Amino acid sequence: SHVYTQPPQKSQRGQKINKSPVQGIAETLNLEFRAPNHLKDNKEEYEYFKNLDADLAIVVAYGQIIPKEFLDLTKKGFINIHASLLPKWRGAAPIQRAIMNLDQETGLSIMKISEKLDTGPICNIYKISLDENLNAKDVSEKLSLIAAEKILDNIDDILGDKAKFIDQDH
Repeated sequence: SHVYTQPPQKSQRGQKINKSPVQGIAETLNLEFRAPNHLKDNKEEYEYFKNLDADLAIVVAYGQIIPKEFLDLTKKGFINIHASLLPKWRGAAPIQRAIMNLDQETGLSIMKISEKLDTGPICNIYKISLDENLNAKDVSEKLSLIAAEKILDNIDDILGDKAKFIDQDH
């Protein structure tokens, strides 16, 4: 397995370079990782990724749009774990938007990435109640635990061609 993550960022005061937590874990676990500044128009990264001959890519909060030409490079697609009950709250900050909107519930959508942001077909949704005492950090932690538990079943189903993807109601 290979890991892609954001490149190290300069801290706010500009002195220190901070690597992403994902890079830190990849290094600890001795996993191959890549941290390109961008994927768009990046021939070298395209060739590298193509040569991986990957079955599946799992994307969580990557923060970059994955170019269409990359989406065709895996056998089973790119799967995104999105922190809302799609089609509600596509795009950035879905947890904060659900809280600000006083939604009764939120959750995770396991979806196939397509060209337009957060519009791909969904294979599973996992819901949680939003009571007034939960802040964005609490919700994020709850959803992270659910994602870590459920993604393994989803991967098995996708690789075994048992996952049913249903188009979103746009």
